[in-house]
Amino acid sequence: MIYLDKEHDTSKKYQEYDEILTPLVVFLNNILDYQGKIRIMKEYGFKEIEKEVREVCDYANILEKEYLNKGIGIGVEKGIEQGTQNERIKNIRKLMIKLKMSFKEAIQFLDIPEDEVKEIEKYFKS
Repeated sequence: MIYLDKEHDTSKKYQEYDEILTPLVVFLNNILDYQGKIRIMKEYGFKEIEKEVREVCDYANILEKEYLNKGIGIGVEKGIEQGTQNERIKNIRKLMIKLKMSFKEAIQFLDIPEDEVKEIEKYFKS
């Protein structure tokens, strides 16, 4: 198992197996730029590696973008859910105050799904 730490100082040597571990860590590191990888890998005697390093850099960028986009998508989805729930709570409150409806009457009037009622109900118990 290789632990890739953003704070890892690639100039420090490993006590054992440095000739294997440092190139491997450098090769898989997604913080170090392309030129930095090439420089360190050449220090360890690797010559024909530019294509491989570029492919790994490109792959790391793809993974980072996928992860970021997935995270943004999940965040947007949760934001929309929260916004929808807040709007429903506001509408239920209006019905209860202006039309003097009970909570149960208001949720029936708005046709709120049963699975959402329990979550919304928490806001009216306090």
